[in-house]
Amino acid sequence: MSQEFDVIVIGAGVSGLYSLYKLRELGLSARVFEAGTGIGGTWYWNRYPGARFDSESYSYQYSFSQEVIDEWEWTEHFSGQPEIERYLHYVADKFDLKRDIELNARIATAVYDDVEKTWEIETTNGVRARARFVIAATGLLSAHQFPDYPGVESFAGRALHSARWPKETIDFSGKRVGVIGSGPTAVQIIQSIAPEVDHLTVFQRTANWCTPLRNRPITTAEQKELKQKAHQIFDLCKRTWAGFIHDPDPRAGVDVPKAERLKRYQELYDRGGFALWLGNYSDSFTSRLVADEVAEVLAAKIRARVKDPATAEKLIPKSHTFGTKRCPGEKNYYETFNRDNVSLVDLRATPITRITPTGIETGDATHELDVIIYATGFHSVTGELMRIDIRGERGVSLQEHWSDGPKTNLGVQFSGFPNFFAVMGPHNPALFCNITRCAESNVEWIIGCIRYMREHGFETIKTTTEAEAAWTERCYKSAKGLLIDDMQDSWFFGSTNPANIRGRFLLFAGGVPAYREIFADVAAKGYEGFDLS
Repeated sequence: MSQEFDVIVIGAGVSGLYSLYKLRELGLSARVFEAGTGIGGTWYWNRYPGARFDSESYSYQYSFSQEVIDEWEWTEHFSGQPEIERYLHYVADKFDLKRDIELNARIATAVYDDVEKTWEIETTNGVRARARFVIAATGLLSAHQFPDYPGVESFAGRALHSARWPKETIDFSGKRVGVIGSGPTAVQIIQSIAPEVDHLTVFQRTANWCTPLRNRPITTAEQKELKQKAHQIFDLCKRTWAGFIHDPDPRAGVDVPKAERLKRYQELYDRGGFALWLGNYSDSFTSRLVADEVAEVLAAKIRARVKDPATAEKLIPKSHTFGTKRCPGEKNYYETFNRDNVSLVDLRATPITRITPTGIETGDATHELDVIIYATGFHSVTGELMRIDIRGERGVSLQEHWSDGPKTNLGVQFSGFPNFFAVMGPHNPALFCNITRCAESNVEWIIGCIRYMREHGFETIKTTTEAEAAWTERCYKSAKGLLIDDMQDSWFFGSTNPANIRGRFLLFAGGVPAYREIFADVAAKGYEGFDLS
């Protein structure tokens, strides 16, 4: 027997919780199905040592409730995972959201009934439910993956993935630990556990341009000011390209004298967070001169902070310039490699050949380990959707529909899948987005669309194939002229995804303000590009 609801929501993270809140406002019955044993999404699964915001806490928080803004006090400018998880529980409890959330309920199938015009889902543990609408709040980076090295299953020690970290505290003292990866997650783990372990071996796949986070406690005076200015902060985020508080200099860097440019880079570096990345000159994402210049500044700082010149050179990226990847925020990452108990293996020079029962073999050495930590990322953007057997009209699967790469309209719908919405599907503006700012906007558009349908007596909405093709092409073109267009080996282009997705730009690079305007224009025209019936 299937339970009956107006809307089914997949995922109880930031987007899923807000979807439920807005659906309740609309007077609809909704059920959220969450794979984890607790709510929080990203902040439930990623509880590894050092996990924390890379956006300022007060810019990431929900904006919809003044009461929550007034009552909740962030302790740090960049809060850690335990505090973020507590915050999401606080919000869920305040609005009694948990009574409509089913935990430990991973969706296995979602099938559209052409006759009844409803969706039926079934979880891996046999729970079934039906609804007119489905909202997939499955996130951008949630389908974690292990690398395909030979012997991964053979390791006799403890293997951990950063995105499936256990809830219990892990004691690394006296252990030989290997970390595979050097992205934002790995940086946080490495600098956190290095003082604790007997020996830490970092297996670096691609060096990254890390910038100082400059985290610190929020003072009492700052608390008061941040609450007073909360909506000014949200308004600023709405105006900026990526939804952060960092407003770029409107001038093009190439028009500014070099001495003045260098002075600004240092000021932004000292400010911390994403200031150097997102608060730079207006052409910092298009001008190789500016990007390479910042890279030179950061390379000099790495050489100054890392004592061993050979190690410093390994830590300086050679495959990409500054700003073409999300910059890991660090505290003492580079100094970590000055420790006697930390060593660095450059996998570009000596790749991993296999995982053995006792450790990791690279091209020139065997590394004996007690623990392997995989900070090896995700099947980006499409991964969690593709792991569900989603079947639309006439039983066509999403895998079939995306056999030659994902196609969407506005990143929220796919042709042939009526009444199925994705909050953060492919081709949304979350390229470098402050996720809550993007999630709130996307959820509000979806809920507004459902409200419009109810008010006008429509039962179904589905994107036209023409609008889907046009938006997909517009997303491809949005990367042209940006330095990121040269980064075909990044997750923006599906480098961590199956072969049919690789090489296709998966996001919209036109910026958050432009996307919001497009959303508003489509809605004002009666949802142009969508068939309502």
